[in-house]
Amino acid sequence: MAIMRVLIADGDGGYRHSSGVMDDFVDDLVSRLGARASVRVQWPEPERTRLHRPRTWDAASAAGVADLARLVGLHPSDGIVVLGCCCGCRVIHDWLDAYPEQLDRVLAVGLLADPLRPRDRWLPGTDDPGGQGVAGRRVGPVPERTFWVSVPGDPLSGIERDSLLRTAVRDSPLTPDQVYRGFLDDFPESRTQLAMRLQVLQHPAEWPMVFGRRLDEARAALVRYGDRGYVAQYTDPGPGGRSPLDLLGDRIVTEVRARQHPVQDAPGRLAS
Repeated sequence: MAIMRVLIADGDGGYRHSSGVMDDFVDDLVSRLGARASVRVQWPEPERTRLHRPRTWDAASAAGVADLARLVGLHPSDGIVVLGCCCGCRVIHDWLDAYPEQLDRVLAVGLLADPLRPRDRWLPGTDDPGGQGVAGRRVGPVPERTFWVSVPGDPLSGIERDSLLRTAVRDSPLTPDQVYRGFLDDFPESRTQLAMRLQVLQHPAEWPMVFGRRLDEARAALVRYGDRGYVAQYTDPGPGGRSPLDLLGDRIVTEVRARQHPVQDAPGRLAS
């Protein structure tokens, strides 16, 4: 599989419409890998419909999976690298689970700010970013070549395990991004109002001792999401001069080269 292609499911259904962070990362990765092309997966964010009514995250991801399957089927002999960003990571997870017969072609998986990041998964060579995905936990069928990158304070991929926002996301048919934006569009001014919006209690008098800290953490996470300051951490150089995104690219390149050129310890026998 000398020929390879990079397929991307971005957070809004198309990486060429992003802030530029994914654009630069993907262009650099394609160059380093010598990939034939990079193609974005088409998947509709739930709120973007002609009927002006919400489409569920389930339905949106299913559309993305169908398009990713189409793209993979166009070049059946090529190796592939699949990338997910933010809520687009679900498209990658769902496709990996739905098409086990294609897994041998998957050279590497990169997941950026995955709302389904397991607590114990982060990029080798980086510090534990803390927390976990706000939408649950999915490791996937090829964990040995799946690489997650998250940064401290990311409200999508690094939320506390007992965060009240996890319940809000779980109970909504929309993406975590949309759930967060819904809170920010009409941001509760007080703990009590936030508690009522989160539907975490039946009687406001119950919250001070039980939910105070968790309500404050939920508010702080929503504020972080709104100001987007945490996003810069993905491209800021670390102590070694490499950013988390740079390190993700390094890891993917290393994995792809290792799979294309396995080390042998004797003629005709792979090293164990």
